[in-house]
Amino acid sequence: MSLLIVVNTAPYGSEGPYHAFRLAEALALRDDHVEVFLMGDAVHAARAGQDPRGAHASLELMLLGLLERAVDVSCCGTCCITRGLAEDDVVPGVRVETIHDLAAAIARSDKVVSF
Repeated sequence: MSLLIVVNTAPYGSEGPYHAFRLAEALALRDDHVEVFLMGDAVHAARAGQDPRGAHASLELMLLGLLERAVDVSCCGTCCITRGLAEDDVVPGVRVETIHDLAAAIARSDKVVSF
C-alpha cells in the first residue's frame, strides 16, 4: 500500500509532527510505501540543527530515522521561502518541492492522512 502523510502543524508547538513521524515509522516497518509532505509551519520540522533541549523528542533525529527507512520526505518550497528557510537549512535527504509535487503524491497514493 502507498500512503501519504501531510503535516501542517508547527513542530514543538504541537504534537502533530511528532505523531505523524511516529505513524510514518510504524507504516514503514510494515513495508508500506510512505511519503511525508511538510507544509505551513511544519516545514520547521525539517530544519537541520534542532535543539529541543530535552523538552521533546528531536524531530530532526526522527526525520533522519525515517529517511534511513526509505520514507520519502519533502517540504513545500513556498512555505520554506515565506518562513526564511533555505534549501541548505533542511535536513539532508529532505526534498524541497512544489504544490504540483504534492498533487502528484496525492494522485499516486492509496491513502492520505493529514496532521
